[in-house]
Amino acid sequence: MRTNPQPVDYKTHILIGVRANRVMTVIADWPHVPKQADVQKEIVAARDGYVTFVLCTPTAIIPAGGRGDAAGDRSFGSPRGC
Repeated sequence: MRTNPQPVDYKTHILIGVRANRVMTVIADWPHVPKQADVQKEIVAARDGYVTFVLCTPTAIIPAGGRGDAAGDRSFGSPRGC
């Protein structure tokens, strides 16, 4: 677990593992575009039980409050994320 987390922004890349029952888990994240070798290393390390992997960037950033309650927040884009 990180002790000094990076903020999530539009440059963040998130690797998600998807199980056969469609349960998704964040496997890794990077504050930049990761190298393919770095992504592959994470996939190999987490392969058990995952049927597919998704590398995506946020298309919308929604505060934890869930309703856009942050002052001045005017997020655009789809809340689906990937």
